Amino acid sequence: MQPDPTALLAYLAVAAIGILCLAIGIGRKRRWRDPTRFFSWGQKQQLIRQANGRCEHTPPLWFRCAAPGTEADHVHPWSRGGPTELWNGQLLCRRHNRRKSNRVPSPLYRRCLERRRY
Repeated sequence: MQPDPTALLAYLAVAAIGILCLAIGIGRKRRWRDPTRFFSWGQKQQLIRQANGRCEHTPPLWFRCAAPGTEADHVHPWSRGGPTELWNGQLLCRRHNRRKSNRVPSPLYRRCLERRRY
């Protein structure tokens, strides 16, 4: 008994598409990342002074978080290409740092953060 030629062609087409997708995915270049993942102790001290020791998270319609800032965080996440530089750092409490995760904040959030600092 011979296999159905149309089914055989369909299986070959699916296999070819799968191989093509793998080849495209493997050939993709990785996004550039800063080789320094963590802020240095000096940078953390500057972030603490800049934030007066408080968490810098501010929701759009609320007041600034009253908890002490304990963790230096990248505003634009390191995993998404954000550099480990002071202008890209913020001081957050543990709760807000975990909630932010690796999301990129909105332009409004970044503008409010910059305005509050200077």
